[in-house]
Order: sequence, then C-alpha cells, then structure tokens
Amino acid sequence: MPPKLSKSDKQDLILTHLRATGTCHTLKDLEKVLPSVASINSIQVKEYIQALTDENKLRVEKIGSGNWYWSFGSDEKHDRERQLARVKTDVEKARKSCTDTEAGLAAEMMQRQREVDDTSCDAERETLQGKKADLEDEIRRLRAAETSATDSVNNKGVQQLQTELAGFRQEALQWTDNIYVLEEYLRRLAGGDREVVESILRECYGVEYVDGEGLQEL
Repeated sequence: MPPKLSKSDKQDLILTHLRATGTCHTLKDLEKVLPSVASINSIQVKEYIQALTDENKLRVEKIGSGNWYWSFGSDEKHDRERQLARVKTDVEKARKSCTDTEAGLAAEMMQRQREVDDTSCDAERETLQGKKADLEDEIRRLRAAETSATDSVNNKGVQQLQTELAGFRQEALQWTDNIYVLEEYLRRLAGGDREVVESILRECYGVEYVDGEGLQEL
C-alpha cells in the first residue's frame, strides 16, 4: 500500500505539473486534471488552488470572464533571489553595527584609562552604568536583527544564513568579553566592595543579570 501523501506533498505535485505544462489554465481545466495528478477529489481542487495562490506559489490573472492560473519555474527562482538579497542586506547592516559598537567600546576604554587619575569613583560608576545600558540595548538590537534575518528566508537558504550568523555570534561573544573587562574595572573602582558591584551590575543588566554570575550567557 503506497504511503499517504500529506497536503504539502500534494501541493508540490500540483506545482510540478503546472510548471511542466509551461502554460496557463482555467479552474475548470484544473478540476479535470489535478485529481489524478495529486490524488485529490475534484471538489478539493479549488481549495488547493486557493491555498497555493495565498502563499504566492501560484499566480492568477483575470482574463475576460474567468481566472487563469500558472506557475513557472523561473518565478520561484526570482523570489528566492530577492529573499536572499534582503537577507544579505540585513546581515551587512548587523555586521556594520557590530563593527561600530566594537570601535566605540575600544575608544571609550582608552578614554577611561587616560582619565582614571582625574575622575572620582562616584562619577565613574555613573558613566559605567550608562555605557553598560547602551551595550545592553545594542546586544538586544543585534539579536533582533539576527532573528529577523533568519525568518526572512525559506528553509532552502537557512544553511547559508546560519554560516554567516555563526561569525556574527562570535563577534557578539567578543563584545561580551569586553563587558567583562569593564566589570573588572568597576571592581577596582569600588575597592573590592562586592555589594556595591553586584548592585550596579544588577541595575545595568536588568533581566540579563544572573545572581552570583553577572551577565547571562548568550
């Protein structure tokens, strides 16, 4: 007994048939042909055609008094290329933001080193809190960019995107290491006062803070 076809399998059979014909069809024509092509009842043809049209896998145009349906292989290729182009744009924006943030952090650390002898402990704490809050916002934004980029392509393009995002994640981990450097600097400013340090970290990290550990792992 042959295995039962899923709805997705039947939709694929319909698309394969339409692309193989290389022409347009009326609903009446499809109701005659598709039952044997996709192993469906004739009364289900309209339902399957509507579902494929809603998913932009099948094109429809009203000509005269009726609708004509078609699906060419080139349409799917062009859609995939447009999706990939959008993903590449999103990844480039995220990578640029990554680079800008890293450069800003390096400049800030150098500035702090020059001013350490002239800045009071309280003022340093306040500045450090602000910078950590900015870094927290940047990390959240970049995580959102990563999620958006992943969702913007179909499963056929996921492997390529995952490879690019692996490098992006490595850069994010490097920023986290930079945050830990600032934590050590804060501990020196606080003179080893653990309660003061934990209080500031808890306030800066918010929901990302883990008691006894600090910033939670990505």
